[in-house]
Order: sequence, then structure tokens, then C-alpha cells
Amino acid sequence: MVYLGLLKQHPSFACTSDQNPLPSHFAPTQPQPPETGAKSPAITTTRLPYSSLHRKLKVLIDNLNSSYIFYFFCFYNFNLKDYLDDLHKPSKSCSIASQNSNYQVKTQSTITTSQRYHHSVQCRGICLDRITDSGVDSWKRNRINETNFTERHSESSNRIFVNNNEQTNNDLLQNLCKKWELIKAARLVAVMTRRNQIPHFDSCIKLIRGLIKIDYIDRASEVLESMVMSGGVPDIITYNMLITGLCKNKQIISAIDLLEGMSLSGCPPDVISYNAIIRVMLEHGYIHQAVSFWKDQLSKGCPPYTSTITVLVELVCKSRGVIRAIEILQDLSIDGCYPDLVTYNAMINVTSKRGDFGDTILILHDLLSHGMKPNTVMYTTLLHSFFNHGYLDEVDEIISLMNEASQSPTMVTYNILIRGFCKHGFLDRAIGFFNEMVSSNYSPDIITYNTLLRATCDEGMTDVSLEILKCLGDKDSNTPPSLVTYNIVIDGLAKRGDMEKAVDLYQKMMKEKVIVPDDVTHRSLIWGFCHADMVDEAMEILKVMDRKNHRATHSTYKYIIHKLCEYKKVEGAIQVLKMLVSSPYKPYSEKFYSDMLSGLATNGMNNQAKELHQKLIEWKAV
Repeated sequence: MVYLGLLKQHPSFACTSDQNPLPSHFAPTQPQPPETGAKSPAITTTRLPYSSLHRKLKVLIDNLNSSYIFYFFCFYNFNLKDYLDDLHKPSKSCSIASQNSNYQVKTQSTITTSQRYHHSVQCRGICLDRITDSGVDSWKRNRINETNFTERHSESSNRIFVNNNEQTNNDLLQNLCKKWELIKAARLVAVMTRRNQIPHFDSCIKLIRGLIKIDYIDRASEVLESMVMSGGVPDIITYNMLITGLCKNKQIISAIDLLEGMSLSGCPPDVISYNAIIRVMLEHGYIHQAVSFWKDQLSKGCPPYTSTITVLVELVCKSRGVIRAIEILQDLSIDGCYPDLVTYNAMINVTSKRGDFGDTILILHDLLSHGMKPNTVMYTTLLHSFFNHGYLDEVDEIISLMNEASQSPTMVTYNILIRGFCKHGFLDRAIGFFNEMVSSNYSPDIITYNTLLRATCDEGMTDVSLEILKCLGDKDSNTPPSLVTYNIVIDGLAKRGDMEKAVDLYQKMMKEKVIVPDDVTHRSLIWGFCHADMVDEAMEILKVMDRKNHRATHSTYKYIIHKLCEYKKVEGAIQVLKMLVSSPYKPYSEKFYSDMLSGLATNGMNNQAKELHQKLIEWKAV
């Protein structure tokens, strides 16, 4: 097929394994006790399920006879006695590692007594008869990071009584969610879980999504965990939102743990869940780990989603090249995961945009070797890239291949052909494909017409442009003209100096009031009037722009002032200068005014420059 002859010239490649070994901080590890004098081990954000230790802690806390108790979210190796002993120490470091995951990501962190509220290790004082309000009134007022969040207890603040029954607390939870008091709502869910009360599941879902939107990912994870422990089943949208939030915060291990527990909670992951994790792995360069993760999921019975393969191969193609991407395709095919034309289209889109057509040939060769043939989408992608890089001979070859393969062009294909030939000055060929498109029962859209109008105006064929515009304006037309359409024609007429027709078209717009002229329309008219030595008309259009608060560029003001001074209309130049100085878009640098006055003096208009300079001094602009 296409360029098969060039394949012989392309250097052969050897299938090598990926040279990006698993980093030590991402490799499976077992928690090790800290060495004497060594730095404190890392703390991760991985959430772990409750164990027998947690049940023992619950019994111990229930037996405490105090008006205040400590409410803990603990991990396996977090010892209550050591923690109580260390409360009087200035700092505390602990090591937490996931025992359920094959992938480890660790970060260094030192926890001081004043910063106990951090990630998943939380300890807060909760009164038996109330929960005090936070210093954060609502998420709309304060969107701060949770690591910097400090609870401020106040006796005068609103109080949420914890001795309420389940129904009362659920009513309170729904009310807090409606008011978007998400921090209070999250704390209430925690207390309800502590008291073996089942929170309202719909409110929990709304709360989780709200916390994710304001980037309180750890809080959202806690609420979801409480919901699942109470028997609730979050929907797939909520799970995917949380997985995406964890991935954005680079908490890859937490995202994997959450995905692994989705099936147990009654909501199995879908293609979006897998794609989010694979995408963030590849964005951080963990190609081998991403492939291993996907193969592991396939071995567990995950369906071989084509879109997941496409995401994986496309990102590898961008970062590591075509050869590595083809190796991964071959590796995944062993596990019954095969690519389709969408996958190959994604790879061709990457290489053709870069202009790496040698790599594009490799992809086509691999496609043909698997018994597949290019489709119209693939041909269209190649046409677009060839036009962008100026390979018009190759465009003709692709068109011939499409005809031989009986691949009919689509609407997108025709638009690319018309725009490409117009861009390179082949207007006759563009019109030919336009006629072919109409004869193939395709209705040209406004993009097609605007492309032809711009090309005809650039070629000076303004009469043809006006005829096309007239046809679009007919009542029987299915494609009415847009503001861009009018601006293209007015700009073309102004550049040709045909200001009479440009003004007629402008007045038609003003009369019909269907499409309102914008600043682009007015700037085109000003430019045309100035070049046609109709400076008074240009000044009137500038006043219209000022009334409509349309922004005129500084060069527009400068050009009009220069023209007015050239015709010794100093009063008009002063008026325009006054408009510029009083405009909200006025220049804040005196250099603009200095350059403008210097330009007038250079062209022999010293007197006009002096008068304008005097006015600038009076207005305190310089």
C-alpha cells in the first residue's frame, strides 16, 4: 500500500525491553523498622481496612470514663499506647505501608504534635455531647489545602449535638449538604460511623462529590469508606471522580487500592476507572508499571477494553516512540488484548502531526500485517498532516488510494481538502471538491463556506464572495451566514479599497439586526477608510467603537492620528488622542506617546506633534 517502498529504507528495529526500571520508591516493599538515628520513615496516604486492632481500640475507647474521648482513624501498625505516650513529645514520626498493594509510592513527612491532622492519620478531640464548628464557614469562602487546615473550637459557634438518634443526624446531614457546609458534614459522618449509625447514602454521595470538587480528596475518601462500611454502595460516577482526584494528587497507590476494592463493594470498575490510573502512570513515566498493571487486571478477568489499549499505546507512542508502542501491542496480544483501527488511528495521529512519516509507515505496515486496512478516518488524518507540511504530491496519492479502496470521503474529509487547497492557492481544485461534495449529497456547513469566502477574497474575487454571501442570506438557505462570514467579506472589500460595498454590507447588518458587528468588523472598516484617504469616516467608526465599548488597538488610534495630522486636521487628531487617553485600554507607557510624536516629527509634522504633546501634558498623560 502507501509508501511500502520507503519501508525498505527505514532502519529495522530490534525488540528491546523497556529501559525504565521500577524506581525504588515504587517497588513492592515490606515495612522495615527505622534504624537508630535514621530519618523518620515515610508516611503514605494509602487507606487500609479495619482489623481486629481497630475493634480492640473501639472497646477500649468505649470504656473510657471521661467527658472527652479521642476519635482515631488508625492503621495496622499504629499503636495507641505509643501514641498516648508521645503526646507530650515535640514530634512524632511513623511508618505506614500498604500490605494489600503490589505498588508502593512513598513520600517523606514529619508530623508534629500541632499537625496531627494530616492525610489519613487523624486524631481530633470530640466531646460526647457536641461537635464544635470549624473556623471554616463554607467551602465557597475558603478553598485551602487540608494539610494547612486548623480546627478552631469556639463556644459561640453553631453546635451539632452527637447524642441525637440516627434519623435526627441524617436530617442534619442532609441540611448541611444542602448548605454546602461540607467540612461539618464530613465530621458528622465520621461521628455517625463511630456511633454505629448508618448515614444517609444519597447525602454521602453528594458530600463525596462536593469534597472532590474542592480538592478535599482525603476527606472524600474517609466519607466513602464510612459509607461502604455502613453497607452503602457508591455509584460508578462517584468512584471514578475519586479515582481521578487521587490520580491528580499523585496518590497512585491509593487510587489502585480504591479500584481493587470496588468489586467487593458491589460496584466493579469500568473503562474510565482503568484509564485514569493508566494515564497518570504514563504521565509520570511509569510505562513498565502501567503495562504490568493492565496485564494484572486482564488476568483477573477484566474485559480487554479497546479504549484502554488505545490510551496506553498512544501515550507510549508520544513519550517513547512508535517502536516501543508496537512492542507493547505485541506483548498485550499474548494476553488476548488486540488493537483495532481506533488504536492505530491514534498512533498515526501522533506521528503524522509531528511530521514523522517514516514512523507512520511502520504503523501502517504493522496494521497491514494484522490483516486490517486503513479506513476513511485514517486517510483523512494523513491528508490533514500532508497539507500542514506542504506535501501536495502525497495528498494526490492518498486521494488515489481512497478511490482504489472505495473509501468515500466524509464531510470532514471534504472540508480538509477544500481548506488545504485554498491554503496553498489552488482555488480551482478547492471549488472542484466543493462541487463534488454537493453532488455526493453532502450539505456544506458554514466552515466550508467561510473557507471558500476567505480564499476568494484573498484572490481578489470579491464579486464571487458577494454572490456566495447572497446565497447564504436567502430564506431557503440551510446555512445562514455568521458574524465571521460577514467579517471575512467586509475585510476583503476593505483591503481591495471597495469601501462603498463594504459600507453597504455593514449597513445591511445594522438594519437587519440579526448579526451585530463587533470590534473586528469596525477595525476592518477603519483600516479600509484610512487607506482610501477617508479619514473622517474612519474617525466616525472609531467613535462608534467608543460608544459600544469595543476595543480599538493602539496602532489603530496611532494610524488615525497620523492621517489626520497629515491632512492638517489637528482638532480631529486631538479628539482621537483624547479618546485614547480616556479609554480603559489606554497605554500605560509613555514610550507609546513618545514614539507617536517622533513619527509625526520625522514625517515633517513638527507643529502638529508639538500641539499634541502640549495636550498630553495638560491631561497629565506624560
